[in-house]
Amino acid sequence: MSVKISTWNVKGSNNVVKKKSILNSLKKDLTHIAFLQETHLTDDEHRKYCREWVGQIFFSSYSTNKRGVITLIHKNLPFNVIATHKDNEGRYILVKGMLHGETVLLGNIYAPNAQDGEFYTVLFSQLVDMDCANIILAGDFNCALCPKMDKFPPQSILTKNSKALWQIINELDLIDVWRHYNPLSKEYTFHSNPHLSASRIDYIFILTAFWLVLQGILHQVPLSQLLWM
Repeated sequence: MSVKISTWNVKGSNNVVKKKSILNSLKKDLTHIAFLQETHLTDDEHRKYCREWVGQIFFSSYSTNKRGVITLIHKNLPFNVIATHKDNEGRYILVKGMLHGETVLLGNIYAPNAQDGEFYTVLFSQLVDMDCANIILAGDFNCALCPKMDKFPPQSILTKNSKALWQIINELDLIDVWRHYNPLSKEYTFHSNPHLSASRIDYIFILTAFWLVLQGILHQVPLSQLLWM
């Protein structure tokens, strides 16, 4: 069985038509695990995803005009939940469970745009506390890991957030899945027309050892299909 994973900053889903369009897109792509950010929903509104998504949902809410993350797991994926943890700021939701005989931690992240080292410190601590050997971490991290490759125009200086994210990647031995398959490509997930700039700030990271196990069954939706509606 192929496992299809996607991450998507939806930039608000409190519109009924847009929410339906998001879910239809995920269903059309046969997505098994979807990490959505900037849902802009309350707890009650997040729960309404259950009406049209056939499977499990896990979320962290903030308000109707900012933040919010939700992880959708299709019913056909044999994922049995063991534990969950979420922050109170609509920034992340962590879900630990059993998948194909392996203990797996699914982390959905919407990182601050402002330079905030404390966020990454707290996130790393929570990831460690979840005590899980296999990690899939995805979302909008609001920073470029390699500014020469992941920003336009290219830059050479890593931001404070980029350095903090690199520390988590190195400490947990994670790989950037898209970059693994596209070592020389320059594609972007965020575009700013007023500044004539673009950057790749949305990622799916997987523990290197777990990646070796999953390579035969994991399918990541192409970057061009992942993040924009």
